[in-house]
Amino acid sequence: MEYIELLKEKLGADNVLLNEDMSKHTSFKTGGPADVFVKADNIKKIKYILEISKKYNVPLFILGNGSNVLVLDKGIRGIVCKISIDKFEVQEKENDVFVTVGSGSKNAIISQKLLNLEITGFEFASRNTRKYSVEQLK
Repeated sequence: MEYIELLKEKLGADNVLLNEDMSKHTSFKTGGPADVFVKADNIKKIKYILEISKKYNVPLFILGNGSNVLVLDKGIRGIVCKISIDKFEVQEKENDVFVTVGSGSKNAIISQKLLNLEITGFEFASRNTRKYSVEQLK
């Protein structure tokens, strides 16, 4: 299909996978294959994937880190775009704290960073922090 070749040209063949098993990309480790699985790590790539999806009338499913997502055994038709933008910013305004994270950031790392900054409310996600290095948790 023409749109698959266009995606491979623009995103790189390593970032465009056919019949990719979705169980590799969800926290519940379930689900059948995605027709086309693409990885995007910046806004420019995401916009391009959206353009291709619209132009070729291909269904598009947006996936972050795959937490709490259930995929049917029959999989997902069309394009699955896994967004892997790893971003972490904290802003304080008066008595409020605003935390901005990228889609694809790991909950365990986010929760540990927030704990280190003494920001509460995300403790539920801290159970898997042992998987990550000290460098990742800074």
